[in-house]
Amino acid sequence: MPWGVSALVLLFAGCAATPAPPPPAEVSPFNATDTAWVQLMIPMNEQLLPALDVAPASLAQFAADLKASHAQELVHLRQLRDRAGLPDTNVHAGHQMPGLISEADLLVIRTDPSALSKKLHEHLEQTEKLARSEQENGTDAATKEFAASIESSRRDQLGRLGQG
Repeated sequence: MPWGVSALVLLFAGCAATPAPPPPAEVSPFNATDTAWVQLMIPMNEQLLPALDVAPASLAQFAADLKASHAQELVHLRQLRDRAGLPDTNVHAGHQMPGLISEADLLVIRTDPSALSKKLHEHLEQTEKLARSEQENGTDAATKEFAASIESSRRDQLGRLGQG
């Protein structure tokens, strides 16, 4: 084989052995608002559930309905969290913020179940605001759509609570 042909064969053989560049990284449809909303809504709902178990008789049916709806929301929120690739840790553990039922709040509610009504108003109002913010600032279509359904639910729930 002439020298020039040998060089071309070696050159092409070397090119064939070069690995192909990796495919471009997939861009997440989730922005910081989407992930923050999911990571906050999960503990907002989770931490409300034990308080609903001690509802006074006047709120018993409403609390049962809230417990069912919030449990259903948690299933969907966890699916969104998993799709976003977020850890299942509570990044808000120990935080004090409006609408988030703390251990101290739960102790007060267990001691005086009538305190639940005020905390429910706060929780429902705050999660309604958070859902509206997600719709305005999020980028993931499914997350924004779910936030819209939560905002609507919270309006209805606040209406029911106000009538009770």
